[in-house]
Amino acid sequence: MADRSPCPSSGWQELKETLAKTLTICCSSRHLRQIHARIIASGLRHNLHLAGLLIRRYTSFLELAPAMAVFSSLNPPPNKPLIWNSLMRGCLRNGRPDLTLTIFDRMTEKFPGCNPDRISFSLAIKAAVYSGDPNTVLRLAQSVQSYNLDSDPLVSTPLIVFHSRRGEIKAAREVFDGLTEKDVISWNAMISGYAIEGSLHEPIKLFKSMKNEAKCLPSEGTLVPLLSLCSKLGSLNHGQIFHGHSLKLGFNSDVFICNSLMEMYIHCDSLDSASMLFEKMIIRDSATWSTLIGGYLHHGLPIDSIKLYSRMVSSSPNLQPSKPILLSVLLACAEVRDWHLGMKAMEDYSRKNGEVDAQITTTVIFMHAKCGNIAMAFDLINGDLTVRNDVIAWNALIKGCAEGGDLQKSVKILKEMQRRGISPDEVTLLSLISLSSSLPCLGLGMGAHAHVLKRGFHGETPTMNSLIDMYSRCGNPHHARKVFDGLGERDEVTWSSMMKAYAINDGVHDMLSLFKLMVQVGTPPNRITFVTALWACSHGGYVEEAHWLFRAMREDYGLEPWLEHYACMVDLLGKSGFISEAVDLVNSGPLDASRSSPALWGSLFRACSSLGDSLIGEGIARNLLSLEPENAANYINLARMHSSEGRREASNGVLRKIKDLGSEKKPPGFSRLMIAG
Repeated sequence: MADRSPCPSSGWQELKETLAKTLTICCSSRHLRQIHARIIASGLRHNLHLAGLLIRRYTSFLELAPAMAVFSSLNPPPNKPLIWNSLMRGCLRNGRPDLTLTIFDRMTEKFPGCNPDRISFSLAIKAAVYSGDPNTVLRLAQSVQSYNLDSDPLVSTPLIVFHSRRGEIKAAREVFDGLTEKDVISWNAMISGYAIEGSLHEPIKLFKSMKNEAKCLPSEGTLVPLLSLCSKLGSLNHGQIFHGHSLKLGFNSDVFICNSLMEMYIHCDSLDSASMLFEKMIIRDSATWSTLIGGYLHHGLPIDSIKLYSRMVSSSPNLQPSKPILLSVLLACAEVRDWHLGMKAMEDYSRKNGEVDAQITTTVIFMHAKCGNIAMAFDLINGDLTVRNDVIAWNALIKGCAEGGDLQKSVKILKEMQRRGISPDEVTLLSLISLSSSLPCLGLGMGAHAHVLKRGFHGETPTMNSLIDMYSRCGNPHHARKVFDGLGERDEVTWSSMMKAYAINDGVHDMLSLFKLMVQVGTPPNRITFVTALWACSHGGYVEEAHWLFRAMREDYGLEPWLEHYACMVDLLGKSGFISEAVDLVNSGPLDASRSSPALWGSLFRACSSLGDSLIGEGIARNLLSLEPENAANYINLARMHSSEGRREASNGVLRKIKDLGSEKKPPGFSRLMIAG
């Protein structure tokens, strides 16, 4: 269509302004095309302002082809980067970083008169980062320096992201330190980079510098990676500090921050805090519900997961349940053996979201298998083409049967899977090894070992660790040591598994020798390693060796003991007759949980009873009764101690207190004849 002849200048300007305003408020691609046609008919298709608006609006509706056509109709191409930048930004928005780079190269190589600006470089570097093309990123970084833009945060922040994702944290820091002015986005990029690395020290330093020295107000993008890092490291104290910062900054109603806080509390074993935060939230999105539903499941509370899901369905009927929510609910239903409820949840999901995918079907198969509904699980795996020959689905079926208690059925399914020509993967073999440990069945385990060697998984450390554990549970530490010695790379789990193999098979001397070897080769023991070693010492009565290990934890490796370490020491000292030392250990330890642990005091009391030490035993009993005043079993044990010493009246006095508890449940071994005495 030929362009119409121009109208008076005042009319032109009025028409351009009207069309520009119409483009700005356009709400559909159909309406946009009508406006575009009018622009062409009005002879304004070469107007750069309108062309830029057209490109932005087309790409906002995810229509890249007409946007490219608008740009191509500009003849000659614009000699300023504004329109080029609009098209590059639109290509990025439409998931085409390759086209973004093509347009940038065309602008810089074929039209040397059009120099890229800071926005052009920023878009091009982002596109190269998204494309995963390191050579292009480095080429662009050199060009940035030649244009003297390397100190510009808009241009260099994508370079910080690039280096951080590649694990080049020093290079990222060099770029960051080279910025003359740092905006909140560049601070966030550097903090996120350190968060990816997994260290809290540097991100915290940067956060403090950002607030106190640079006077740059942290944003949502500052706190989310910091909270994610606290979640990953299980650092509750730092997470609570950042929670306080979020409140001071006014993010108490920000749904993204609140979701991150909930995730942090869940992974830091503070589920109550996560639940309280959830209840205080005014706005909850799908991720909010998903986080807490999954959190309850993670902490072994499937009933609470299901209750929260039911609450979501009833209180937010318009909320579309997400896939993570459904997966959590299906797994929760598997735990409580209620496949009917699981199927209802899946039907609700498919009604609102359409067809289910292979991952959901696989989880449903696992749910049915764990609930003992094997026939339904087989019907699903046979009737769905997406999972029929999928090893992941078969693994789920095997695992479901095993966790449901039907170990023999799991073995049969494994054989059926192989009969159908479906090759087992590493997960399959791990399941088979786990089954061999649970039964325990050495023959089945050795068969699994043969499969591991045949299929080339002998270099996979997790698989070999499982074999070591399997042989130890089957009472064969010799085979476990063969696997251990054949490993080229050993992690802390490998050493702990082998030490456990010796420990549970009365090989404490071998276990201690292995611990010393571990230290000699430069592998630092972790807390799990020390739990294994101390348990073995307790089991075998090795007091001196246990003392050495307990001291080494703190003095040589800087590891504060867990309650489990105290439990091993207390049990060993109590059984060995060192009651006073065990009491001192519990009372003087820095771990508050140890001083308030009924399990530790109960262990000490049992030791006193077996040794006939009533003098210390009565003091321990008072401590135990103050911690568990309603536990009738503690009164019974104290009464028995008195009775064994011939103190019948004292024994009866303690037993009478049981009536004052108002408890209808009688502890094991309790008889009313004992009171009648």
